[in-house]
Amino acid sequence: MENIPHVDDLLCDLNATASPLLIAAVGAGGKTSTLFWLAELFQQAGRRVLLTTTTHMFVPHGLPVTLCRDPQTLPATFWLQPLQACFSAWLPASGKVRGFTPAQLDALMASGLVDVVLVEADGAHGFALKAPDEHEPCIPHSCCCVVAITGAGMLGKPIGPATVHRWPLFSRITGATAHDTLMWPMLHRLVQHPQGAFKGAPTGCRRIWLLNQLSQNENLQPGNLIMRKDVDVIWAGSVQSRPAITRRRVRK
Repeated sequence: MENIPHVDDLLCDLNATASPLLIAAVGAGGKTSTLFWLAELFQQAGRRVLLTTTTHMFVPHGLPVTLCRDPQTLPATFWLQPLQACFSAWLPASGKVRGFTPAQLDALMASGLVDVVLVEADGAHGFALKAPDEHEPCIPHSCCCVVAITGAGMLGKPIGPATVHRWPLFSRITGATAHDTLMWPMLHRLVQHPQGAFKGAPTGCRRIWLLNQLSQNENLQPGNLIMRKDVDVIWAGSVQSRPAITRRRVRK
């Protein structure tokens, strides 16, 4: 495990040689921030980036936003920009935007118009932890990499319906009961369970488990970051800091 992973290693983890490349962020505890950080990485690498969602999300600030029914109808000049956000509709009641269906994004990937697509493919209502419901997440089949995010800042803190989205499902998967302290084995069970963190990930895509908001003082023993057979890489850090990822473990 490296102390400060090099950006080239992180891009390799993301299957960045794929062209076009679609990355889906799922889970809870920093999906939008993770996508902004990934956009930064790909821009620095000279790739053009489109940010969107297959659910609903708040309007991303600081970059151009386009609304359209189908991204394939946009003019060729749209795709020349280094970073864009595109959604299907504005939802004034919630203050959010609605994205595109997985099928629409699959068609966009097949069109050859796009370079890198970053997709928020899950909802968590602002919670740092969640388990997916039956209809979640909404991952396009053309996804090359799934980043499953868990809010590691909750480690050592009490959890329950007030702090975990879809608590009954989370409890069933992890064995946690209300007011339990969040411990590493619970996160391990969430990640390895077929209905857990990587639910719906397409066969063959890269799987990255991101422990976000992890305290720099958190004691990461070798037994904490356990590699599961269905996880390719574990990242630990805080995506709103620089460097964002401070610890990395890769399946051998």
